Amino acid sequence: MRPTAPLSLALFAALALAPLVPAADGPKPSEANDKLVGSWKLTTAKYRGQEFPFPETFTTMKIVTAGRYVLVIYGKDGSVARASGGSYRLVGDTYEETPEFSTTEGFEALKSKPQSFHCKVEGDKWIHDGTLTSGMTVEEVWERADKK
Repeated sequence: MRPTAPLSLALFAALALAPLVPAADGPKPSEANDKLVGSWKLTTAKYRGQEFPFPETFTTMKIVTAGRYVLVIYGKDGSVARASGGSYRLVGDTYEETPEFSTTEGFEALKSKPQSFHCKVEGDKWIHDGTLTSGMTVEEVWERADKK
């Protein structure tokens, strides 16, 4: 017996959107998270203390929902160079993300390990810095892409 088109569409939508819904035991939405919810574009970064030269042909975006994030680096032609994401929590000025998936080589070193950053939001800028569990230092400035 073949499912009808509406049933197939509903099943496809449920499976496609399931990863975007926080698990029952995962992070819960809170007022503290509200200031991060939205779309962010990476504008400047230092890794290991060195300025990162952003190629003009790529854009780095982070989409944040209540308790989840997705990071995507894509080219002007629409091709995705990298993608990653997972859960996060914000407590005071500490932003902690736990990567769950990635297209990056060597991801196993970070997978399921909380990465902690000092964080502040000033107007439309989100600034955070910290040291990854791999030992790499990170300083990033994001600008809100969806001005509220």
